[in-house]
Amino acid sequence: MTNFTPKRAKRQKLRLAMQLIGPSGSGKTLGGLILAYGMMKEKYPEMDEFDLWGKIGLVDTEHERALIYEGMQFGTTTVGQFFHMDLQKPYSFESYKRSVDGLVKEGVEVVIIDSASHAWEGEGGVLDLQQELGGKFQSWNDANKQAYNPLVSLLVGEMHGVHIISTVRAKQDYAMQKNEHTEKMEIAKLGLKPIQRDSLEYEMQIVLRIDMDHKFLASKDNSTLFKDQYGTIEQEHGANLYKWVEKGEDIFAERRAAEEAALQKRISRVEAMQAKVEEYGLQEWSEKMIAHPAVGPLLTASEDMLNKYAQTLAFQIKEIDDKRKAELAEQHADAEQVAVEGK
Repeated sequence: MTNFTPKRAKRQKLRLAMQLIGPSGSGKTLGGLILAYGMMKEKYPEMDEFDLWGKIGLVDTEHERALIYEGMQFGTTTVGQFFHMDLQKPYSFESYKRSVDGLVKEGVEVVIIDSASHAWEGEGGVLDLQQELGGKFQSWNDANKQAYNPLVSLLVGEMHGVHIISTVRAKQDYAMQKNEHTEKMEIAKLGLKPIQRDSLEYEMQIVLRIDMDHKFLASKDNSTLFKDQYGTIEQEHGANLYKWVEKGEDIFAERRAAEEAALQKRISRVEAMQAKVEEYGLQEWSEKMIAHPAVGPLLTASEDMLNKYAQTLAFQIKEIDDKRKAELAEQHADAEQVAVEGK
């Protein structure tokens, strides 16, 4: 909800939302790894290499090609054992979210989405969903609500509170144009076009376009760190990025406190439900519920599924209580009947 009381502008700490665009073989994946390492090395200068690379995670839609970089040296950086998530089709928003969920649970602080193009045009992506919803212009409203808007929230770090570096494929774009000399219509090359929605770039703080010489140019740079540069991505770029995002107030401290409070509240709720399960001997029922793929462990289940579990548990308990009351009433009636007959 919008607070319409104005305040003086004050710089706040940021979560990095960065995009690397380029054709296959341009070095997007490696560039993302080097930037992420530079950021974490700047944050944890004394941490050993194994633990440092454990702060970096990569969602891989490229048939596990990111794994070829582990152990290889590029300049002053040797790629270590980062956390790897092999994401296979369908490339739905939910699949991307669950992948990042898994990395964040491991303590990852910088996530590389490699690539975000599959979420747009891959099987199960936004374009697929729009077709499933009818394929009409009006279908975009639901496709945006169900997939694209949440995807943007994930790619800019809002959803998980971590730094996100996403890669985007690029392909040659063509158009029909009139030849100035022959005045005939010809197919003309327009350059490389990102395989994602055009407006996604507006959501990013920094967008680097990488060519086949593995050199970048910034098409958008709120940080000004890459202004007027044309070169390869280095560890120093990542270090400077970390310094840039860390300037200002820590607005995430309040968020972390709220998340911790919410977790403690959920733990208390789950413990109370488990106590009821044991009290009423519903362990077998509970195990079957939790084993269902849509539910899973209660501490990590969605709020909707947790509420459904609680409602079903309440129904089970009510049935048992009603049965017990009926049995007690019957026993009471039998006792009264015996008393009457005894007279």
